[in-house]
Amino acid sequence: MGLGRGCIFSAVSVGLFQGAIFLVAGAIEPIITPAALANLSYIGNILIFCVGTNLLGLPHIRVANFFPALVIAILWQ
Repeated sequence: MGLGRGCIFSAVSVGLFQGAIFLVAGAIEPIITPAALANLSYIGNILIFCVGTNLLGLPHIRVANFFPALVIAILWQ
């Protein structure tokens, strides 16, 4: 066991977090429309771009302030 106990504990917490996301996604799949999924994809791509600009040292964008846009993207059809 070369990576230590910390690696195991982090794997458990990441597994629980990603498992919860997987279960929620499976629960809302029947009610989400293709338009809402496309909007969610657009907003997600923009948020990933903003994280990239922050990593490159360009003007800092507070990505967490845009999280409500994910909810609006689903409701806006």
